[in-house]
Amino acid sequence: MDDQLSNQIEEFKTDEDELAEVLDQYDLDEALATEFDTIDAQFRELQILYTSLLNTRRFLKNA
Repeated sequence: MDDQLSNQIEEFKTDEDELAEVLDQYDLDEALATEFDTIDAQFRELQILYTSLLNTRRFLKNA
């Protein structure tokens, strides 16, 4: 009886390799970090363009 119970418990245990594979497949932290980095890079690009436009406007206004 104890062997049968032990076998059932072993069957219900999570396979660590399968768990790691599923976690890698649905790694939301990594996906969100990548998305944030992309948005951050685009924002910095916009910020540079905006600053350039302001400086050009200031230069042309004072010229």
